[in-house]
Amino acid sequence: MTLHAHNWTITPATPADEWAVQRLFGALHAYNTSLDSRFALGDGWEHVLHEHLCHVAQTGLGLTLLAWHHGDDGSPPQPVGLLMMGAHTDTPLFKHRRWAELLAIYIEPLARGSSLAEDLVELGAGWAHQQGYERVQLYVTASNERAKRFYTHHGFQPVQEIWRRELGAVAHHPPDDPAAESHFAHGDDLLSVHPHQIHAGEEPCES
Repeated sequence: MTLHAHNWTITPATPADEWAVQRLFGALHAYNTSLDSRFALGDGWEHVLHEHLCHVAQTGLGLTLLAWHHGDDGSPPQPVGLLMMGAHTDTPLFKHRRWAELLAIYIEPLARGSSLAEDLVELGAGWAHQQGYERVQLYVTASNERAKRFYTHHGFQPVQEIWRRELGAVAHHPPDDPAAESHFAHGDDLLSVHPHQIHAGEEPCES
């Protein structure tokens, strides 16, 4: 079964929709983990995601969209698509420090082969451009050929690669960075490490 445009609506996620964001985000990373076990979500990831969604809601420095499927039987709409965009600010070491990050996109199997993924990406790109960003960047697993074909088709191109060498089992783990542990992780921290500290005037998230 493939959905068509009249079967869904795309709306910004609200606090009441967090269960849907969590479900689709978890499904996305379950798939990513099947491609590379290093992408497994850590304990307490739901709380980190919650803090990120609160941060986006409070600051506007991101966008979370949900696509909802409307059945013909009068049942409640079900989430079938997720897109998360974030505002990225890199270290002052670099001249070109700001871009929009495509943090997550996931389409449920019954909606694949439709235009839903394209619709979500174009809405995300439109948001980024309206915010003043000149580019959108993302991470994609090297073995995810389907995703790479999709992104290539929609104007993305590789500009950098991450290479890895496994060193094997270790007797102990490296020490934690206290600065990273004491800051809230937002934006592209869902995929990489760029700590963000809550500034004065931001309200803490309520669980």
